[in-house]
Amino acid sequence: MKQSKYIYAIFEFLILALVLLISFTVLNSEYLFGWAAHNWKFYLILSSVALLFLILKKRLVSVFMTIGITTGIFVGNYLGALIKSYNESKILDGMKAEEIYGLRHHPGFEIWISIIILFIVIGVIMQITVKKKRFNI
Repeated sequence: MKQSKYIYAIFEFLILALVLLISFTVLNSEYLFGWAAHNWKFYLILSSVALLFLILKKRLVSVFMTIGITTGIFVGNYLGALIKSYNESKILDGMKAEEIYGLRHHPGFEIWISIIILFIVIGVIMQITVKKKRFNI
């Protein structure tokens, strides 16, 4: 049991470190990856929370949060860019500066955080379900 906990921790750590490394190098020019590289302390705190769930014996929550962080940064970056370009196509001459500013907003961060929260909720539900099934057997 203890050995599998370490395997989960190492595997999750490697995935989260790889995403941060990609943010600092290959995809640094992309909006959300550049943001994560610039705000690396926030990313480390977020990753630490995911690993903290392992210590608290919430393995499924930890795994799902790691999946949420990883997939969320990709989905948030590229879906956010798609939404931004769609909104920018709505900009017309004569619009107020506030409207133009709002249409140029990249919603990638909000999408990323929403995906992380969604995956945490899924992980909590799965953790509760597995725990109930274990006690009913």
